[in-house]
Parts: sequence; structure tokens; C-alpha cells
Amino acid sequence: MSYRRYNVSQSSGNFTGQTSGSTMTPGVTLHIGESQQDIAFLSARLSVTCVTTGATIGCKWQGSSDGSTWDDIANAPNNPAATVLVTGTGTALAATKAIGAPDAVYGYKYARAVAVLTSTTAGLTTDLWAMGYTYRQLQAGEHI
Repeated sequence: MSYRRYNVSQSSGNFTGQTSGSTMTPGVTLHIGESQQDIAFLSARLSVTCVTTGATIGCKWQGSSDGSTWDDIANAPNNPAATVLVTGTGTALAATKAIGAPDAVYGYKYARAVAVLTSTTAGLTTDLWAMGYTYRQLQAGEHI
């Protein structure tokens, strides 16, 4: 029988001094399976606060076969853009959402969610992110 894990492997940070291009802030790396799938129904619980005017904070997923080289994973087969969670207006705006991992993530040995800031100006200490993962931990030999 699988076990539900809620908001585990937490991490947090801010986007101080970052601009577009230097904006990927990964969460904790999860081992999701090798010869068999270890977890199922993976999602990231992401809480963000954005203050920088015109900046946006979103989330994307990455997968890796070795835990060091990462591939960006499309959100769906037609490769739509990642959903923006919040856009800065100069006043603190916050959002908390669960972002499900795309199906393609399960083809990798490791997975992680990444908070992404898109901005033409440097982020502030008040541009914040915090994330954890929610999933089903599968027992040896269990299949979904």
C-alpha cells in the first residue's frame, strides 16, 4: 500500500539580484525511480510572493538521469508555456498553488520543480519562493 507524503522535502529562497536568464531556483531533487517507479502523482506546492514591478514568478519541471544534468520538461505534448503564478506590481502579491508534474517526468530517474523569475530588472529580497512536494510513496513491487 502506498503512503501519502504531503509538503515534504521543503526548500525556500528569494530572487535577490536575479534577472531573466539567471532565474532558475530549483527545489530539492527527488529520486522517482530506476528499475521501478518509486513515487506517483507528484506535484509541487509552491508559495510565492512577488514585489518587483513587471516581474513574474512561475514554475517548471526538470528531469535527470544522473542527478546533475537536467532537461526542461514540457508541460504537455504541445509544449505550452509554464503558468505564471504571480506578477509583481510594486506591492507584495502572493499565491500558493499545487503544480502537477507532467507525465514525461516519470521517464527520468530524478525530478525537481524550479521556481522561475522573469524580469528585466533585478529581483528583490521580497521576491520569495517556498516549495515542497506532495506524492504517493510506492512500496516495492507496487504499480499504479
